[in-house]
Parts: sequence; C-alpha cells; structure tokens
Amino acid sequence: MLDLYIGSKIKALRLQKKISQSVLCDNIMNRVVLSRIENNKALPSLEQLIHISEKLEVPLSYFINDVKYNYIDNSSSIISDLFNSQNYYEIVKLIEYNHDEFLKTQDFNKYYYGGASFFNIGLYNDALKCLKRYVNLFLKSKEDIQKQNIDNFCQALNILFKIMLKNHNYEKGICYLELAKKYLYELDSLNHSICFIIHNNLAYLYLNTNQFQKVINLLEGFINTHDNFIYVRAMPHIYMSLNIACYNMADYEKSIKYIEKAILLFKYFEDEYDAGRCHLNYINSLRYSGNLDRAFETVNRCKNEYKKYNKLYLSFFIQEMILYFNIGNYDKVMEISSEIEVHQLSEMSNHNYEFMMGHIKYLHNDFNGAYGLFKKCEKYFLKQYYYRDLLLLYDDLYNMTKDISYKAKQNEIMNKNGRKNIVMDSLLNHHT
Repeated sequence: MLDLYIGSKIKALRLQKKISQSVLCDNIMNRVVLSRIENNKALPSLEQLIHISEKLEVPLSYFINDVKYNYIDNSSSIISDLFNSQNYYEIVKLIEYNHDEFLKTQDFNKYYYGGASFFNIGLYNDALKCLKRYVNLFLKSKEDIQKQNIDNFCQALNILFKIMLKNHNYEKGICYLELAKKYLYELDSLNHSICFIIHNNLAYLYLNTNQFQKVINLLEGFINTHDNFIYVRAMPHIYMSLNIACYNMADYEKSIKYIEKAILLFKYFEDEYDAGRCHLNYINSLRYSGNLDRAFETVNRCKNEYKKYNKLYLSFFIQEMILYFNIGNYDKVMEISSEIEVHQLSEMSNHNYEFMMGHIKYLHNDFNGAYGLFKKCEKYFLKQYYYRDLLLLYDDLYNMTKDISYKAKQNEIMNKNGRKNIVMDSLLNHHT
C-alpha cells in the first residue's frame, strides 16, 4: 500500500509560500478535491500534480522522491535477510551446498528469493526452475496468503518474462505477464507499483508482436480507471507505448498527445536522453499526420538541443533525411547524408540510411550500389516488420533484377500488419 506523503508535502509547501487553496486550484480542480489531497485522503492525478508543481515552482520529482511503499514483512528468515541485502551468491551457495537447510527454512517466498538470486547472477535455467516452483506454490495457496505475497508473485512472473525475452519467446512471455495481470485484478492490488511495471512490459510485448489495438485497450483502460499518481516513473514509458500503438493504428492525434505527455514527464525527471528519444517518435507522428512544417521545425530544434548525445544527435539527421525522402527531395537527402559519419549511427539509423541511399541509387541507375545496400537492410527490416519499406525495397529489386522471387516476397507481405518506419503511404502509392 502507498504511503500518502504527497498531500502533506503539497500542503506544507503551499503554506510556506503563502498561497491560498483557491489560487493553487486555479481552474484545474476545486478546493474540496485539494483538501482531500492535502489531508492524504486522495492522490492527485498526473495532470493535477503537474499543475501543482508548476504553481509551487518545484520540479515534479520534489513530491515523489521519498514516496515509499509498504509491503508485507517477510524478513523473518535468513534467506529473506540475504536477499534484501542483495547477497545473491550466498543464497545460491545455500541452495547448492546446503540444500537440506534451504528446504527446512520456513519462508513462503524462499523459492522466489532463490529464483531471483539465480537470475541476478545470470544462471537462467536454475532461475526458471525455482521461479516456476514458486508460481505453482502461489497458485495452490489460499487467497489470504496470495494477497500477502502478490508483489513477489508478480516479480517472479516478471523475471520469467525477462528470461523469455532473452530467448525471443514472446508468446510465453505474454502468458506470464497476463497471469500476473489476472491476479493483480482478482486480488484488488492495482495500486501496487509492480502493477504499472506488468502493464508496461505487457504492452512492450504486444508492440513487438504488432498487437497495437491490444496495447491501446490495455493501457488506456488502465490509466483511465487508475489515474491516481501512484507510480509516476512508469508513466512516461506507458505513454510512449501508447504513442507507438496509436501511431501504427493511424490515430495520429492521440499519438501526438501521448508522446507530448511522455516528453513532459521525462523532462520533469531531468531525463534528457529519454526526452530526446521521445522527440524521434514525436517527429514520426507529425510526419504521418501530414504536419511536415512542425516536423521540420522539431528536427532542427532537436539537432541543436541533443548534440552531446552522439547517436541520438545523428538520429535527428536521419529523421531529417526521412522527411525530405518522403517529399521526393532526394538532392537534399544526399546533402544531409554527406554530413553523417555512418559508422557512428545506431543499428536502426544505419539500416534506415542504407534503405534511403539504396532507393536513390536505384533511381540514378546505380543498380550494383542499390542492390548491395538493400541486401544489408532487408533482414533487419523483416525482423522489425517494416513491411511498407519492404514493399518499396522489393519493387526496386524486382525492377533491377527481373527476379520474380521479389514479386512473390511483395505478395507475401502485402496485407500483413506491419510497423511504420520510413515510407509513408503517399510515397508508396506514387511509386507503385
């Protein structure tokens, strides 16, 4: 359960600054709502806390840095003491060399501690065994035991998800996280911080399997019914996921709204790098919505703002190339490309660079150069489900080689639900 310290801090700071409740409320909330917040009877929503922090002239982090969570105290065993002090190797040694003592330990969570310890030192197969045993033990337990241990249960499933992620087994990872979500709802534990983490990671897997509507249903349903300001650190990541899902579902208005919220939160946390990453998504949303002037304006601003993060900085040059590429200004694309040190690009930026340069070489009848660049980025684009880009790539390859296998590849992906990347529909329709 969350300790409601936020309200006390708001009240203390308001009185210190000699600001009345009416002035602090402004048009955002009424005094009854503010009174409930200040008396720790309610938590502010995200928008309310942003407004309050601006009015009281403090960063958002002022209110949340020392917000604490109270959990069931399971520190009665040696194993839990070792785990809480992060002595993972000692727990592993106990399991491997003194297994009888481990079995005798009267601690419901011992298999969780063991599994998490194996995971933290990179022994994933052993972690799987312990964590699966813990999950089965939890599922067979009575409801009061489950309520006491829901956090560790969800943490165990979240670690199992991470192991599945390493093995690229997204389907199994989804099963683990959906099980955690099921019990969080059944045991009325939605205000726990782990609940935000589970929703965020489940959305990540849905995104990676192109289930964009599922992301929207999951996260919008969650934030619309749980708008209290409980675990704010997860919120910008949740907004980023919603941005990507809406962007790929062509709901650009919502996409822009969510990425603006993510940028705002990352800036409040003084996380400049992640705010910059969000701007890449923001530019994409503007581009696909047809708002090219704002997209160009944002690119130019970000090129000045993020110079100290080299790969991120170079990504904005790639974004500028993409903008000109889609309006057919290939001379400008080439001009920008001459400013880029290709070996310093991120993997994604590098393959996007190869694709654009490949298409331009094709248009200039440099078929050998185009072919080499296309073959470099083809595998990556398939892995990322960039089907719009691949349709253009295969069309160029067919026209160069007359190899009908490229037509077959086009037909195979024509109606698949892929992810948007470089090519806008207008460019694809014009080309084909």
